Amino acid sequence: VLEGMIKEGRPYLGVLYAGLILTADGPKVIEFNARFGDPETQIILPRLTSDFAQNITDILDGKEPNITWTDKGVTLGVV
Repeated sequence: VLEGMIKEGRPYLGVLYAGLILTADGPKVIEFNARFGDPETQIILPRLTSDFAQNITDILDGKEPNITWTDKGVTLGVV
């Protein structure tokens, strides 16, 4: 999908969340969302050490964001 967008002159910078299902023929894409999935976001965002707002601004301005992460582990339980 991303390669196709680049070939069409429409490169995508940002979050692309894929909803997948595993079938007997292998994984299949159910949907794409231009957002973080939840509860995945609850694990990902606390590990971000760079400025989230600046990263978004850079993406909107067509610049490559400077994204940095902590190496510390994170756990999550969802009820």
